[in-house]
Amino acid sequence: MPRRGKRPAGENRGWGHFMKEKTIKDVHPAIREFYSRAVDFERKQNWDFAANTMAEVVIRVPAFTAAREKLREYERNYTRSLKGSAPLMSRIKGFLAIPKIKKLINANPLEALAECEKLLVENLNNPPVLNLLAEAGVKADAPEIAINAMQVLHDYLPNDINVMRRLAKYYRSDNQAQEALKVYQYLANRNPKDKKILAELRDASLFAAQQKTARSKVEESAAKSVKDDALTIQLAEGTLRDADHARKLVELYTKELAENDSDEMRKKLAEAYNVCGEYDKAIENLELVASHLPAVDPTLDKQIERIYLTKYKSIVDGLRQRAQSDPSLQGNLEEAEQFLLDFRIERAEARAKSYPAEALLRYDLGALYLEAGRYDEAMAEFQEASQSPSRRTQAHAAMGNCEYRRGNFEQALQHCDLALKEMVRMDRHRFEVMYMRADSLEKLGRGNDALEGFQEIYRNNVRFRDVAQRITALGGTVE
Repeated sequence: MPRRGKRPAGENRGWGHFMKEKTIKDVHPAIREFYSRAVDFERKQNWDFAANTMAEVVIRVPAFTAAREKLREYERNYTRSLKGSAPLMSRIKGFLAIPKIKKLINANPLEALAECEKLLVENLNNPPVLNLLAEAGVKADAPEIAINAMQVLHDYLPNDINVMRRLAKYYRSDNQAQEALKVYQYLANRNPKDKKILAELRDASLFAAQQKTARSKVEESAAKSVKDDALTIQLAEGTLRDADHARKLVELYTKELAENDSDEMRKKLAEAYNVCGEYDKAIENLELVASHLPAVDPTLDKQIERIYLTKYKSIVDGLRQRAQSDPSLQGNLEEAEQFLLDFRIERAEARAKSYPAEALLRYDLGALYLEAGRYDEAMAEFQEASQSPSRRTQAHAAMGNCEYRRGNFEQALQHCDLALKEMVRMDRHRFEVMYMRADSLEKLGRGNDALEGFQEIYRNNVRFRDVAQRITALGGTVE
């Protein structure tokens, strides 16, 4: 079943007049403290306290989407731990609260949302309450909440067609035509003779096509309106390479900053300085923006790191060229390259420390440890990242790579198998894991299994690496 897709750049979420979507930068310090406490409980796998603490954040700031996503993760884990009569008692409690919540949905939808969250923290697998949460989200003009409720409900009731229809309806109300279309395509594939579903699929296809056409017209109109600002567009797209053109933008942005100082303008100025090769000025502007924020912004921090790396790489590249004609500089080159890797690790460690529960940051840090050959540390980070459903597959593939490089081929196989169970697409990433698995089998002396693994890769991609030669070496044939 398709999950929520990425919204096109520049398109607003469906938060209405009740709420404007919030991030951790937008909330009160006291709310950030609750958020941090919940994350601390997550690290200890104390799902009860983690869920209840994060529920406080979501109840107080219902438009804090990232907190809601974490809350659902905590609630799923806590719900799985429920035993005995606890699940039944929580459902009875939810059933008794239905009349009160229904009244609140019309009178005070935000309070209705809060009452639903209080019940779900005790047992996420509570369909009546999830339905009420969706209704309250719609009433509060917050379709994101309704979508989330239906996605959770679908997880528990995967064959309920009405749940999927409501999910598609909420996607449409949030102008996510492509996501609504995916739901109906899924339904049609499972119910190919259902005329009603086929009609709904046609309607969803038409709606998606209309939205795509409308978006194209808007984009064309926007392109015409900024025709005279082509350099700014190139800068934003990362395609501006001419230093002279960048200097013109530096002059323009500097004048605009003098009239109206803003962080967004400083970011643009920093990018222009970066293209000019004035890295220190670029970093200076970005670090000034960072100083205005209440907490580390991982995206901005990576942007600062990128410019530092551009600066350092230009130095290393010059050293590499000189080392080609002067071998005595090879040691200096290796030292400089190690400095670059250590710098990247240091920045990644700082980001992971600031947001220890962010799976992507933990995964990125693990990838750098892996690159540095620090396998124990890499495994620890990938293990943390694997606790998040969004990074679990990548993390297991990376843990397989760690074990493979260490020569622990049995353990590598285990992680490869876990990753391959969830890697549906036959793409380069899946082929890499399949290749590593087959090679591990060969190194363990299981030639027939290895041959079968390489042949499966060959059937899907005959040109992948040296798979044809590996098959031949194992006594197989290729056609």
